Amino acid sequence: MESRSPTQENQTIMSSERPVIPEGDYVSPNLAVVMLDHAFPNKIVGDPRACSWPYLRSSISHNWYVDKRAAGVGFLSRDEAMLLHNLALPFRGLPCIEIGCWRGWSTAHLALATGHLHVVDPVLLNLDVRADILASLKSAGVERITLCPGKSPEKVEQISQNQKWSFAFIDGNHNGIAPTIDAEVVHRHAAPDAMIVFHDLTSPDVAGALAWLKVHGWRTHIYNTMQIMAVATRGNVQPIPHTPDPKQDWTLPDHLTSFPIAPTQ
Repeated sequence: MESRSPTQENQTIMSSERPVIPEGDYVSPNLAVVMLDHAFPNKIVGDPRACSWPYLRSSISHNWYVDKRAAGVGFLSRDEAMLLHNLALPFRGLPCIEIGCWRGWSTAHLALATGHLHVVDPVLLNLDVRADILASLKSAGVERITLCPGKSPEKVEQISQNQKWSFAFIDGNHNGIAPTIDAEVVHRHAAPDAMIVFHDLTSPDVAGALAWLKVHGWRTHIYNTMQIMAVATRGNVQPIPHTPDPKQDWTLPDHLTSFPIAPTQ
């Protein structure tokens, strides 16, 4: 386990007075806001034309954030990061896992909500990237984090032997059956009351993982965000409301029309 202590200069903002949302961003009005930009000095607004992935929804005009050292790979949008943080808040103190952390933007938002988080990603095998992520998490005020270098599902299987996950965020390999494999391993090790969150439902392969969970008894909903997020819930767990940006055209791809949209505020 690797533990980090919050800095005295932690600039995380979460209060009754909502911070100003940066130009080009949107956040659903019902969501609590944390501002962690100071902890990610290499985060910039990217150019969608630099992304070769065919499922980037560039028609949505929200800021597309990237690490300037890897300008073709996006972070969660502001609205998506806030939605993820708020979805995770009810699971504070319970076993929580993230599959796929990239540069730690989603990780920081999750760990601040949950209090502790297990993170699985092969990128953590790179010591320089790992150190960079830890520096960002420390600056964000994350107190406890367990980084688990390795690939899913093997690493997830290994660390799940004595765990029943109450919350999982799956944002790893988006290709082929990989998202479904991630969903299946979390499903087998999930608590009776649990939530699984997905990013990038613009991809039919990621949507396939959500469909697999639906077939296996999970309730499923999608959120109209830049890259489309989704939740699968079971037991005494419900999705939280979210109001999509009214200035955007939220046309859904055909592979998502069978899923209900999460309730609005």
